[in-house]
Amino acid sequence: MSMLLRNALLLGVEFGAALLLREPDAPWIPVLLAVFVVGSGVLHGTEAEFVPRFMVALAAVGVAELGGRAWASADDLPTAATGAAILLAVQTLTLLRHSVRRRRA
Repeated sequence: MSMLLRNALLLGVEFGAALLLREPDAPWIPVLLAVFVVGSGVLHGTEAEFVPRFMVALAAVGVAELGGRAWASADDLPTAATGAAILLAVQTLTLLRHSVRRRRA
């Protein structure tokens, strides 16, 4: 259940960032920085250390950037959609791996 909430939160932030980034003169630095911060903090409360948090945050930034490109131009749609799907899979698998609680003997 926690993985679904974490993923839904991050997808909402990525969607909002992609909406903001579809304009050519959008302020991309603060938007992508905010996505990175939310992406790195979404694993709070788990045993995840630096590398998984960094992977999720970078994947979130990539998804937001590629989503903004896909919305901005129909020419970039196939490439951006493929890249975003791959990054979403990496992000979801990382969240799944670190959100599921392990039972220790």
